[in-house]
Amino acid sequence: VIRIDDKDSKKIDKTSWRSQIGFVSQDSVIFDDNIFNNICLWRGDPEKDSSLMPRVIKAAKQAQLDSFIKSLPAGYNTFVGERGTRLSGGQKQRLFIARELFREPNLLILDEATSALDTKSEKAIQRSIDSLKGKMTIIIVAHRLSTIRNVDYIYAVEKGNIIEKGTYEKLRSDPNSKLSKLINIQMS
Repeated sequence: VIRIDDKDSKKIDKTSWRSQIGFVSQDSVIFDDNIFNNICLWRGDPEKDSSLMPRVIKAAKQAQLDSFIKSLPAGYNTFVGERGTRLSGGQKQRLFIARELFREPNLLILDEATSALDTKSEKAIQRSIDSLKGKMTIIIVAHRLSTIRNVDYIYAVEKGNIIEKGTYEKLRSDPNSKLSKLINIQMS
C-alpha cells in the first residue's frame, strides 16, 4: 500500500493530488510569447487581476530570474522567441522552473533539470533550489553530484532498486559507498 500523508493512495482524489505536483525536466518548453505569459500560461490579465503580476514576480524571484527580467528593456513583456531562442539555456530552465513555482506546488520534481547547463547556469538554478528548502518538498533526479550536494537526503538508485541512502556527508565519508566512489572518480 502506498501512503501519502498517512492516507491510503487509493482514497486520495488523483486530480487534486496531481495539481499539487510541479515537474521540471531537462527539456524545457518555452512558448513564442512574452516572459509573463510563459510563467503564468495565460492565466489572466494583470490589468484585471491585481494579484497576478505579484505572483508572477514571486515565482521569477524564487527561480532566481527576476533581476535578469528587470534588466530587459520590456521586462516581463519581453518576447523570448520560438522555443526561447532569445534566452540562454540557463535562463530557459529558470523560466520553466518559475512556471512550475507559479502554480505553487507542494511537491516539485526536478528531473535532470541541470544536466545540459554550463556551470554558471547550474549554480543559479542551485541557488533557486536552495531558496525553496523548507517551503515545499523537492525531489531531484540527477547524475551530476554538484546538483545534489545540498540536499537533505539521498537515495541512490541502480536498475530500479535503492542501493544506498543517507545524507551527502554520510555517504561521502563511507569508503564503501557508491556515492563516495563517484566523488573520488570526479575529483581525480
